[in-house]
Amino acid sequence: MTSSAVNPRSVVVTGADGFIGRHVCTALARDGWKVRGVVRSSGPGELPGVERFVVSDLVDRMGMRAALEGASAVVHLAARVHASSQGAGDAAMECRRVNVDGTALLLDESVAAGVKSLVFASSVKAVANESDRELTEETPPQPADPYGESKLEAERLIRVTATRESLHAPILRLPNVYGPGMKANMVMLFKAVEKGIPLPFGSVHNRRSFAYIDNVTAAILLLLTSPAAARATVYVSDEEDLSTPELIAHISRALGRPSRLVNVPSGLLHGMAGIWGLLSRFPPFHLNGDSLTAMLGSLFVDTSRLRETTGYRPPMSVEKGMLRTAEWFNSRSQVMS
Repeated sequence: MTSSAVNPRSVVVTGADGFIGRHVCTALARDGWKVRGVVRSSGPGELPGVERFVVSDLVDRMGMRAALEGASAVVHLAARVHASSQGAGDAAMECRRVNVDGTALLLDESVAAGVKSLVFASSVKAVANESDRELTEETPPQPADPYGESKLEAERLIRVTATRESLHAPILRLPNVYGPGMKANMVMLFKAVEKGIPLPFGSVHNRRSFAYIDNVTAAILLLLTSPAAARATVYVSDEEDLSTPELIAHISRALGRPSRLVNVPSGLLHGMAGIWGLLSRFPPFHLNGDSLTAMLGSLFVDTSRLRETTGYRPPMSVEKGMLRTAEWFNSRSQVMS
């Protein structure tokens, strides 16, 4: 049964206390939306201007039903990237439970609540982990891990439901997102550059897309309300693809540190698994197979459909995005020292 008290400017954000979620909630509140942020625990840290709504799990039907009451829009960010050591031992099963079953439940309850617009944050990994060709909406998906497979399956659920229920439901495939609050590989690179550690990527000639967090939030806000994007599957990026040496050079300039790149042939890097085992013993490095692929392989996207359907232009350049990220990184380092 559709709710009769839907607020046309009320939006629910899943994963509201995550890296991307915090920025999206802030941007939505600033834009005049009444924001309800779905989180898994009360936890530390406030979300200014956001009603915090604790739901134990994405597959908690009654919790999600309550969270969605009166909402007109949803931004679905919550996802399982890897099964944690405290969670299920089967990564594929856990990714499917959260990313597929959780999305299916969210769709059911959103339709029942009268939601009219839902933006789904997917990933380039729904299509590929590595590619020497630009990814477009026409690229045949070939996900290479349980996370990518689950994201692709969730995309298909969204498409079926959107068509059946006339739901405005654009899908946004994210590349590597960076900015204040980021985690994982990009933090590792910032730490390595800040510490002056030589990095063996000087001879790498790859091409990768990145997206500064403000560019991602701008795309999400546009997708929520742009009629032409209702059934679109789009990619977002800074629209300035980088090789790994170029990325490290940007980080070095932003931090005011020298770029200590060592020229080691890429083919040799692929075959020297022992190096990664050695480097992983040092705090700045947590290099696994995915990290190595990100450093050596290519993965770049075409944002033309996002531009055509929403008028998107990245509000932040790579240079400015890296500077702002460096400011956050330095302030974080000072607090932790």
